[in-house]
Amino acid sequence: MQTHKDSHLDHGLTEAQIAHVLHRFADREVFTLETIELPAELGTAPCGLHGPIMRDPGISDAECVHAKRGERAWTSRLCERAPRQVRTVTVIAGPHDGEACIVFTMFGGPQSPQEPGDPGCKDPDTSRLFWSQHALSR
Repeated sequence: MQTHKDSHLDHGLTEAQIAHVLHRFADREVFTLETIELPAELGTAPCGLHGPIMRDPGISDAECVHAKRGERAWTSRLCERAPRQVRTVTVIAGPHDGEACIVFTMFGGPQSPQEPGDPGCKDPDTSRLFWSQHALSR
C-alpha cells in the first residue's frame, strides 16, 4: 500500500500515524476498508464525526450547514462541534490507476457510509439515512 496523488490525507493524522498504517498494510493488494486501533505511543487522532455512531444524540438540521470540504465536488453535512480525539483510524485503500493498492483515505474514527453527494456512493438510501443523523466538524 502506498500514497498517491489521489489519496485524501487531509484528516489531521500525524506523519507517524500515516507511516504506521502504510507499514501495517504494506503487503495489501486488494480493496481494504478496515478500522484499526493506534498503538499508545502514536497518540490519538482527531475524529470529526458526530451522531449516534459516536454515542451522541442525532444531529439536527438546525445544527448543520451543507458546505464543500477541501477539493471535494460535493457538499458535506457540517456542524459547529469540535473534533474529539480517538484511538482508532479507518483506512480505505485499493487498486487504482495501475497501482496494486493505494490509500484512498484514512481518518480518525469508525467506518461510515459514503456521503450521499459522493459520485462513488454505492448505496444512496443507506447514506442519506445515516447522514440525516450524523455530521462532521466544520
